Amino acid sequence: MARNKQQRQQAIKQLISTHKIQKQEELVDLLNEQGWEVTQATVSRDIASMQLVKVPLETGGFAYAMMNGTDYLAQLGQILHEETSSIDFQANMIMVRVAPGTGPALKNALETCEFTEVFGVIGDDTGALIVLKTAVNAANFVKKLQSLPG
Repeated sequence: MARNKQQRQQAIKQLISTHKIQKQEELVDLLNEQGWEVTQATVSRDIASMQLVKVPLETGGFAYAMMNGTDYLAQLGQILHEETSSIDFQANMIMVRVAPGTGPALKNALETCEFTEVFGVIGDDTGALIVLKTAVNAANFVKKLQSLPG
């Protein structure tokens, strides 16, 4: 019986809910043990499309977790309050640095919220560069982001 992407992502959800997975390689190994025959590249794409984030562990380090719910403002607030290491800005640009693995979820939440002040968002694994429209004051937008519940 052929397995599809949806089934694989369901298996990933199950694994991250039952294991403290800190690295993509650990997830690849666990999936392969279950007979999935996946590569790190496949798992990386799944992590991005599932918007998995890394959350702090009580013992130190970070582990993959699902974002809660589909309210992107709440997700954005959660990321900004729990995962952000720094926010810097100048002129009409804001750089938000987050825990490794959280950048794609941050970028997606920012884009999905469709803030009228935002011209565009560029993201990577550890952050997002928010480019604001020319007339927007970056300091005021940072205050707006920091006031989101989370």
